[in-house]
Amino acid sequence: MELGFLDLMKKEYSDLTPILFENFDYAEATEKFTIKKNAKFRTHIDLNLRVRYYVLSYLTRMEHQGKNASFDDIVLHIIPLLRNGITPEKQTILNVLESIGEHVGNGHWRLKKLGQTQLFN
Repeated sequence: MELGFLDLMKKEYSDLTPILFENFDYAEATEKFTIKKNAKFRTHIDLNLRVRYYVLSYLTRMEHQGKNASFDDIVLHIIPLLRNGITPEKQTILNVLESIGEHVGNGHWRLKKLGQTQLFN
């Protein structure tokens, strides 16, 4: 939510009520939705968007630490975070990295300056 996933959902789904009633049980007494019995929570977020989120998060952390990250460090950091879905190719990660980061020499990257980077295109 902090980086705008809720906005993305709003663009695709103007009313979440049908999705909630289809996938969750509703208790009128408590006015709460719960996952249906014997059901697993499922979600699908586009691979490029997930890669973008994790690369942005990692580069932001490196920026706060005053460091630049190598491409290999970025890949090694985000691949385990994507384990429950399709594993992206290195070229996919590089494409995302080039859109939100800037190459600073010696194979290192940093986040583009404020105003140049957006999570969603």
